[in-house]
Amino acid sequence: MECVTETFSNANHSTSGTSLFFSHPSYVAAAVIAVLSCLLGIPTNVLVIVKLSSHLRGSSMTKRLIFNLALSDLLSLFCLVIAGAVFATGPHLAHGLCQLFFFIFLFCITSSSNILMLISVQRYYQILHHAKWQKVARAWQRVLLCGVWILGALLPLPPVLSLTDKNSEDADKTSCRNKMITPQAEVVYVAVAISAQLVVLVFYLKLVRGVRKVQMSDRKKQKINRLFTRILAVSLIDFLPLFARLVAVAAHFKCSNTLSQVSRNLTSIECLYFLNHCLNPLLYFFASRHQLRDREKKRKLFLMALNDSS
Repeated sequence: MECVTETFSNANHSTSGTSLFFSHPSYVAAAVIAVLSCLLGIPTNVLVIVKLSSHLRGSSMTKRLIFNLALSDLLSLFCLVIAGAVFATGPHLAHGLCQLFFFIFLFCITSSSNILMLISVQRYYQILHHAKWQKVARAWQRVLLCGVWILGALLPLPPVLSLTDKNSEDADKTSCRNKMITPQAEVVYVAVAISAQLVVLVFYLKLVRGVRKVQMSDRKKQKINRLFTRILAVSLIDFLPLFARLVAVAAHFKCSNTLSQVSRNLTSIECLYFLNHCLNPLLYFFASRHQLRDREKKRKLFLMALNDSS
C-alpha cells in the first residue's frame, strides 16, 4: 500500500500527473516491480492453492501453513492490482470506503507477514525440537492458524482509523489517493512489521545453526542449509521496504523537503516487498515438492534393488 500510495499521491500533486509519473525513474521502476509481482505471483499462488486444496483434510500443519500463505499472498496481489487502478484513476469515494479499502489491503499483507513468522517458529520446533512440536495438538494448531489471521485483522485498525485527508489545498477530499495515515500510527505499524521480520530472522538463524549440529548426511545438510539461506536472504531484503517507509514517515514528522525527495526516490524500494509474494511459492512449496520427489525417487530405486536381489 505504501509504495502505491506514495507513487500516485505524489504524482497527483502535479498539474500533469501522468508526465510526472513517467519522468520519475523511481515511479517507473515501482510500476514495473508491481506489474512483475502480479504477473508472476498470481499464477504461482493460484497453482499452490489448487495443488493443496484437495489435500488439506487431515494434512500436516506445514501444508496448511503453505496453503494459508499462498492465499494471503494471492489476496495481497489482487489488492495491489485494485490499488493501482484506484490510485491511478482517483475515483470519488466516501471516507468510510477509503478506510475499508486501506483496511483490506493492510489486512492481507499483515496476515502474510504473520504466517511467515508462524512458519519460521513451526519449522524450528518441528526440525530441532520434534518431541515438543508433537505435543502441540491439532486443535491448538488450528488456534495458531486462526490467531495469525485475527492478528492480521487487529493490527491494521489503528492506522486505518487514523486515516486523514492531506493538507494540500488543491487535494480532492473524496479521492483515496489524497488520504494519508498519521505518522504516529504508521510508526507503530512499521515497528510491529519490523518486529515480525526480526522473529523470522532469529528463528531461521537458530535453525541453520541447529541443523549443523544435528547428525545427518552432509548432502542433506547442504540441501537444508541452501534452502534456509535463500529464505534468510529474502527475509533480509524485506527489511529494505520497511526502512524506506521509515524515511517517508520521518519526512512527515520533520516536514523536510530533503527527506521527502529521498523518500520519493525510494518508492521503488518500497515496492520490493511485493516481490516476496512471488518468491514465497518457490521457497515454501515448490522447493519442498522437489525434496519430496527426490525422496520418493530414492525409495523406488531402493525397492527395485531389493526386487532385483530377490
